[in-house]
Amino acid sequence: MKKGKTLTVTGKLSRANWETGTYKGYAGQPVKLQFRKKNSKTYTTVKTVRTNNTGALKTTVKASADGYWRYTFAGTSTTPAVTAAGDFVDVR
Repeated sequence: MKKGKTLTVTGKLSRANWETGTYKGYAGQPVKLQFRKKNSKTYTTVKTVRTNNTGALKTTVKASADGYWRYTFAGTSTTPAVTAAGDFVDVR
């Protein structure tokens, strides 16, 4: 990806419905978008995004450096925290 271009980061937050035995999108939840530079070990929160009514996440950021992007959810009293694996973006 070219430096300065807009990167769209998508995802989905879902949780189990034990009564129906299925997974359903978790609506209206705050999820942090984090970035880690290629040679770093530390993720930094860039922004907080709220899931839509189907649990989907979508936001845009400017590509500035090689590194890993991920979403992380802190959890609630009824749902445990979860963190996605980081996706690497090569910026040229």
